[in-house]
Order: sequence, then structure tokens, then C-alpha cells
Amino acid sequence: MNYTKYLLIISILFFGCATKKVSKNETFKTNTPNLDKDGKLIVDSAPFYPLQESMMDIQNQIIDLKSKVIEYESRIHAPKINMDLLKLVQAPDLKHEIIMQNGTVIQGTIIFENTDQMIVKTRIGQLTIEKEFIAEIKESKPLAPIIEFDNTLPVEERINDDFSTTYVGKVINTGLRRGDFVRVVYHFWNNNKEAVFSDSCFVSGQNVVYLNGVVSDASIDPMESATFTLNIDLPTSIQYEYITKEIHWDIFD
Repeated sequence: MNYTKYLLIISILFFGCATKKVSKNETFKTNTPNLDKDGKLIVDSAPFYPLQESMMDIQNQIIDLKSKVIEYESRIHAPKINMDLLKLVQAPDLKHEIIMQNGTVIQGTIIFENTDQMIVKTRIGQLTIEKEFIAEIKESKPLAPIIEFDNTLPVEERINDDFSTTYVGKVINTGLRRGDFVRVVYHFWNNNKEAVFSDSCFVSGQNVVYLNGVVSDASIDPMESATFTLNIDLPTSIQYEYITKEIHWDIFD
């Protein structure tokens, strides 16, 4: 009887303490995250920055950073070519074109020759050539624009309603270099061979942006052509006998 009584008392004490301990733990776990140090209620909110990033995002950022580093290093180590320095490098004036018997063409300038050999200055240095292997020697065309009127398309002369005259024609560059600011000039002459009136216009050519930033549409590349339209309102007081025309151009980089 006493044994049963003691057992009942111990069981009651055990379950009571366990229940009390769990209750305290539950209360602590529920209330603590929502209260600050002053006991005020903390409202849950989403973080300002994302807490996690995927591995793919991190890898993409690393690849982007590497590409920027490579580009930066290439800009530091790659030499920059100054156009002013290039102008100081004088290319040899190639005056001759030497055709060998095997078909090879050598462009250069003959600076010395005798009965058996000749020395030619080329872009890569001086060459000694045996004359017995030469088939032909030609004069090289200068590296310059040669702009002429296109004779296959004669200049058209139009009389307008206001009695002015419009000249329409075409020019072509047969040289080896581009011509810039190409301009067609008309001169009107009297009986005394005096120029009594002149007028001009630029051609409608290729668009070019020069090193100084100037943009022009009056340039003609080698073997290219361009048209011109010149409108002349000649004063009635001017009497002329004949007309001449010419082409002016410049060379720029």
C-alpha cells in the first residue's frame, strides 16, 4: 500500500515538471524572435538584398569580370598607331615596274645599273637583279589621283525657264589614289582671250570622314566616278565667245 502511494506521488511530480518545462520552452521559442531588447514587437519583412544567388549567376559575374580585365590589359599593352608618325615614314617613290621572265613583277626604283646587273630600291629594301632574267621594264604610274571628264557621257547643257544654264556631266578617277574635294570649274572667255566669268561646283561623290573630323561627299576613289550639276546664271551684260572647263582636287588623309 505504501509502495503504491509513493509510486503515484513520484509519477505526478515527474509529469508536472515535464509539462512545465515544455511550456516554458514553447513560450520562449514563440515570443523571442518577435520582440526586440526593449520588448517591442518586431514586424517581419523581406530583406533588402537577396540572401542567396545561384551558382549560375556567380559564374556569369566572374566571366564578365574576366572579360573586362582582359580588355583593360589589351588597351594598356597594345601599341596605338599615331597617324602623324605614319606620315613621317617616307615610302620609297616607286618609279619602275620590272617584269621578270618567270612572270614576277618587281616594283621599285632603279638606282644603279651596268651591263649585267641593276640595283632596285623597293619597299622591303634593295635588290640586285641580273639583267638576263628581265623580260620588260615599265614606268610606274604615280600614286596620285587622275580625274578626267568621262568622254563616254558627254556633258548635257540645259536651258532653264529663268534663262540660266545647267551643265550636267560625269568625271572619273583613273589614278591610284583617292581625290578629295573634287570641283568642276567653267570659264567663259571673250574675243580677247580674257576670262570674263567663272563658276564651279563640287561633284556628288563618296562620303569621307577625314582625320580632322571634316565630312565631305566630294571624293572619288580610284576607278570610281561621280556626277556634277553646275547651274550658271550668266549676267546679260557679259558677252563670251567660248567656254572651257577643268577639274580641281586635293589630297587629304
